[in-house]
Amino acid sequence: MIQVTSIEHLKQLSNINGRAEFYILLAGGLCRSSKEIHYDEHTKRFDVYNETDDTYQSNLTEKSLHTKTNIPEAIEKGALYYDGVQMWGI
Repeated sequence: MIQVTSIEHLKQLSNINGRAEFYILLAGGLCRSSKEIHYDEHTKRFDVYNETDDTYQSNLTEKSLHTKTNIPEAIEKGALYYDGVQMWGI
């Protein structure tokens, strides 16, 4: 597992042909919120699948990532981790 240190780091980790698994540690690490994230460097957009509540957020700009998700806050708190598993693609 790799701790995500910035939005740019998140972009690097999730700019794959598919979605990568991430999780946010909650309650001091007692539980976690799992997410599948994909970043497309051509469109500059994120897609986020939230496994906890089975919701999908697509076509998110970096600005909307800040306003519609808790991902940037989790990065700032050192709570977002890359699980290293690619869900589909190469």
